Amino acid sequence: MRTIEVEGLFNARAVDAGIPWLVRTGATENLTPAGVATLRQCGVGVIVDLREPFEQGPIGHDIPVHAVSIYGTNPPDTGRLEDIYEGLLRTRGAALADAVAVVADAQSAALVHCTAGKDRTGLVVALARLAAGATPAEVIDDYELSGAEVRPVRAAHAESIAAQSALDDRADILRLHLDSPREAIAHALAVIDEWGGASEYLKAHGLRDAQLAALRAKRERALESQPSFAGEARS
Repeated sequence: MRTIEVEGLFNARAVDAGIPWLVRTGATENLTPAGVATLRQCGVGVIVDLREPFEQGPIGHDIPVHAVSIYGTNPPDTGRLEDIYEGLLRTRGAALADAVAVVADAQSAALVHCTAGKDRTGLVVALARLAAGATPAEVIDDYELSGAEVRPVRAAHAESIAAQSALDDRADILRLHLDSPREAIAHALAVIDEWGGASEYLKAHGLRDAQLAALRAKRERALESQPSFAGEARS
């Protein structure tokens, strides 16, 4: 993954070595016209919003948005990251596969985001990239980058939740909202492996063989291409 600078976005990265087929970020409500132009230069033609309807703000850009509610209820304010990821994988597989399907079906690069671009986004991006041929190590290394990007933006929100909770819950709350520890996504990958890997997990929850082939083709084309868009910084 490479970090990209997009005006109005945070925690923004694009996959693979060349022209991206998948971009991940935090919430897009502050996206500026200059930021939209950068995304267009990256080839982004669809945005996949993984939040619940009540979390979504007004859309101030002209990029089509496809909403997929990953939790199907209020996102948790408290809890252990590993338990939350495992719960989503075991009970919300259809929603996760629906989000990956939008990426697979896109005729352009897809931007995937939630609120922080860390948890829901982390799972969807992990599934899409693994199904496309990325290694678990590549996925874990990318996931780990989010904490440093999210913490400055979300620290006040996390602290306000922690202040209203039991002292014993404080560490887990701050970890949930601010951190992206390797062991959390590694646990999620272990759960996915119970299905035989990402491709089998996604097929079990509704993704078609043609969509899996499309993901692999997207990655292959990206690896064959040369870096060619503005706002790039190697991570």
